[in-house]
Amino acid sequence: MTEKEFVEKIGPLATEDMMESGILASITVAQACLESGYGTTELAENANNLFGMKCILSGNTWESVWDGVSKYTKPTKEQNTDGTEYIITADFRKYPDILDSIKDHSCYLNGALNGNSLRYAGLSGEKNYRKAAELIKAGNYATDISYVDKLCSLIERWNLTKYDKEEHDMSNSSLVNCVVKSPNHSGSRTHSIDRITPHCVVGQLSAEGIGGCFTSPSVQASCNYGIGKDGRVCLIVDEANRSWCSSSNANDQRAVTIECASDMSEPYSMTNAVYEKLIQLCIDICKRNGKTKLIWFADKNKSLNYSPKSNEMVLTVHRWFANKSCPGDWLYSRLGDVANRVTAQLNGSSGGGTTGGGNTSGGSGNYKTGMYKVNVGDLNIRKGPGTNYDINGVITDKGTYTITEIQNGSWGKLKSGAGWINVDKDYCAYRGASSSGGNTAESSGSFQVQVSISDLYIRKGPGTNYGNNGFCPKGVYTIVETKSAGGYTWGRLKSGAGWIALEHTKRL
Repeated sequence: MTEKEFVEKIGPLATEDMMESGILASITVAQACLESGYGTTELAENANNLFGMKCILSGNTWESVWDGVSKYTKPTKEQNTDGTEYIITADFRKYPDILDSIKDHSCYLNGALNGNSLRYAGLSGEKNYRKAAELIKAGNYATDISYVDKLCSLIERWNLTKYDKEEHDMSNSSLVNCVVKSPNHSGSRTHSIDRITPHCVVGQLSAEGIGGCFTSPSVQASCNYGIGKDGRVCLIVDEANRSWCSSSNANDQRAVTIECASDMSEPYSMTNAVYEKLIQLCIDICKRNGKTKLIWFADKNKSLNYSPKSNEMVLTVHRWFANKSCPGDWLYSRLGDVANRVTAQLNGSSGGGTTGGGNTSGGSGNYKTGMYKVNVGDLNIRKGPGTNYDINGVITDKGTYTITEIQNGSWGKLKSGAGWINVDKDYCAYRGASSSGGNTAESSGSFQVQVSISDLYIRKGPGTNYGNNGFCPKGVYTIVETKSAGGYTWGRLKSGAGWIALEHTKRL
């Protein structure tokens, strides 16, 4: 882990702690950097102890989150007032994770006594980082006579005051069209915002209609924003407050929750107006919270155990916390595109490539024509060689494709004529030169798919704006033509019965 990565990892944790302890996050991060060598000391690596916290501190008369048992013994340096050093052997506290280390450190600073008085009186709530550092030194926290200057130098070097932004500074989106406030919330958040959780409201409601769902206290539910079927946005719970939306206190304390108008049944489809406004709202939320990257892991454990960097926001979903489909398969299958498009626009591009990102000029490295194996489950097909071109479809089968031309670094033209894909090594693996008549996923104009759900509509044309010809029975079907419309890739059935959305099938 680099020094920068260490700072970005603990910065948000220090902000979270600041909301409870009142101790400036910039001070906490600077102390952690200085005392743990950016997480590289023996104590940090073996005991998650970032601050050299000993087992016995100020008689242990202060409230602590340490279990009182776990310890790590090692030699340590001390310093006399004249600057000379000597070595002692001491027992140090061992923590299950670095957040506990941060919280216990703040417990000590807020609770340690010097006689009958607080040792670090005035530290909690102090807004000037130099004064805060002087209060810590005055309480005999460290024997290093240059301790205050070292802390201030680190704060200035890494611009650590950016982590001192408090929850009451949180703003609401300027995209709001109406306000219908809900009484159902927990007040101020106890965690900084680093997640966005979109939901399906199960109904093609207006923005005001979504707000009206949460006005009664008996409902015991709410959200921060609602997006109506026409794309209008309703503010329901201020962003600074924790809504009751995802069946998880831990998630809702750190997530902006968004209810989106949708169909009444699976896959809970949404209008294009809702989808596009969701992307714009996510961009706005990220910008106002200092984020430049929105991440979708499509994996519950990875998402919930991930500690976002200071510039990162993570997408989570309701189905991970309750026995629900929310946000529905329609939106769930598009969250990779949401993350990519949001990240691209935050960084000055105009569209996405895959969940893992993508840039207009393509990736680094030398790429050539030939066979490429797609390694991601949602690789966008573009109308041209870059993310500034519209999406023409999505490759979901992780198949092998023939590339006949390379432009803009890593953008490859599909042999089928369907468009261009980013063959960067993050998304694809080169499998060698193509052979004439080679057996690739695009060597034929038709292919087979398996339908495993019972409520897949057959549409009269390629889009949800066409009428339906009933449901497609479960089974295997031949697709003879594909078209993209309304966020779906549509496949025309060989039987002539109509078109089906290929996102709800498995390609064979």
